[in-house]
Amino acid sequence: MPALDKTVLILGGAGLVGIQCAKKISRTLRPKRVVIASLFRKETREAVTVLRREFPYVDYAGYFGNLFVRGEPTPIERRVPEPSPREFLERPENRHAVFEDIFQDFETAYRESFLVRLLLREEPDAVVDTVNTATGISYQDIFSSSFVVSRGLEETRSRKEAISEGFAVDLEKHLVSAAVPQLISHVRLLHRALTEIGCRIYLKVGTTGTGGMGLNVPYTHGEDKPSRTLMAKTATAFAHSGLLFLMARTPECPIIKEIKPAAMIGYREIGFTPVRGVQYRPMKGTGKGGERVKLVPGEPYALFECREQKLTDSLDNEPTFDGFEPRRGEDGKPAKLVLPCVNTGENGIFTKGEFEAITSLAQMEFVTPEEIADLVTLELQGSNTGRDVISAIDSSILSPSYKGGLIRGIAIEELEKLEREKGVPSVAIGQLGPPQLAKYLYEAHFLRELYGSVEGVLTDENGTARKAAEISEAMHERVTKSPIRHTITSIGIPILLPDGKTILRGPVIKIPPYNKKAHVVELSARRIDAFAKKGWVDLRPVHMGWWLDKFRKMHKTVFRHGAKWSSERLDFRSYLAEEIRIGEVVAWIFNNEIEPKGHRIK
Repeated sequence: MPALDKTVLILGGAGLVGIQCAKKISRTLRPKRVVIASLFRKETREAVTVLRREFPYVDYAGYFGNLFVRGEPTPIERRVPEPSPREFLERPENRHAVFEDIFQDFETAYRESFLVRLLLREEPDAVVDTVNTATGISYQDIFSSSFVVSRGLEETRSRKEAISEGFAVDLEKHLVSAAVPQLISHVRLLHRALTEIGCRIYLKVGTTGTGGMGLNVPYTHGEDKPSRTLMAKTATAFAHSGLLFLMARTPECPIIKEIKPAAMIGYREIGFTPVRGVQYRPMKGTGKGGERVKLVPGEPYALFECREQKLTDSLDNEPTFDGFEPRRGEDGKPAKLVLPCVNTGENGIFTKGEFEAITSLAQMEFVTPEEIADLVTLELQGSNTGRDVISAIDSSILSPSYKGGLIRGIAIEELEKLEREKGVPSVAIGQLGPPQLAKYLYEAHFLRELYGSVEGVLTDENGTARKAAEISEAMHERVTKSPIRHTITSIGIPILLPDGKTILRGPVIKIPPYNKKAHVVELSARRIDAFAKKGWVDLRPVHMGWWLDKFRKMHKTVFRHGAKWSSERLDFRSYLAEEIRIGEVVAWIFNNEIEPKGHRIK
């Protein structure tokens, strides 16, 4: 293993795959420190205890908590309340925080995130993520919550009343169960934190969602086939791969890899095991909404004496314990379901019959966690296993072509011809890229009209260096007389005049975005700077100073390393034209000057 990898963080490290990755990494690569992070304290402590006993030469640390929400990573040496994810979202303050993190304030989400805090605290050189992210996100079951919300909407419309508190809770639960917004937020947090700490490699153990089977999959957590929720899991799993693909193409990002097992993973142990699951239990009193039963996670199945019921024209399938007698064991206590089972970790507990069926030839079949750990370790070492999904996508996609480069030049020539014929410059309409794109293009356009070339911006006819105030004044005079100003403001881009206190505007302003419930925006010098930087044409002297700095840097790249016409100078760091070509100027800025860098690396 490279000497850089002194600390390895394993997310989901107490799970079936995570613990085997920890063992293989410790045995083969011998990092100085391995950090295990999992959901619950008990499983994390047990994993760390096993690892310390087997590999005394490695420093182990353990943290527990939910990496998808806010919170402080808790060392396993401390004991704190551990709500399940389901229980966590039952609390209004937690739902509000999750909603804000997904849909509103990214900076607060970043500052408060459990995952981000863990990464910043430990600063790992390598991260192995074995958490079943797709299951955790998609199995909140947006389909069931959609039905609940639709019924609530019907009742609200029929009564023509304001929404009730109960319906508001149902609606909030529905919104925070949306998989794609959660996944996007998770990947954004991960990317920023990994980049900030300078992590070398992030390796995800992902999922196909169906164990490698197709839409005919029969194994759907007891649901109908094909299960919509299981399809959501697959969609989330491959959306995750797509976002990791983008991370892998982002400058200054760690090496990104994903191994995606396409079979049932197992197993942890075989034994005579109490079977647990999410269970309904009778409530001692009646709940606030009149409920007489409640869902309890992780409880052993209770056994009851069955009874006969005649079928009529309807069937009430609401859980009820009225009239049902618990079965009794030999000790006279209520009996629990205990069976010979194979424990496949986070994949679940299977009986012999279930295990035999799912692992049979041409069904889901079988792969071991040790095989996955072998691949993970090889990829961390830099070996090419041929199992990295991100590399596979890279090798399969259609890249830019030689013909595309030729046609680009022809298209630009035709557009320039039309500009001359019609007398209308083709600059920007504000529907492409970040808001800065249109802003920079229009500013570069006016600089071209005034000065023509990079050299012309930097010095006058006498070779005297131009000043920012001089350029600002000339830009102001040009813009306020140009008919293009009406085009700029009509597409929603304000023009900030040199005094910094006056704008030219049209009926619509794109930055800041319009919000009908909060459309009066308080202004300060700091906020004006932020809006101007993001998407206003800015004529202030300070911004003209920014342009002078960029043109100086462009000018220095023309004969970089003294190679006047060498292929060495033909890359994104060089601005090759003498005249101001507005698209090339902005591309150079995106390639070299914005943070994070805006160029493709593959």
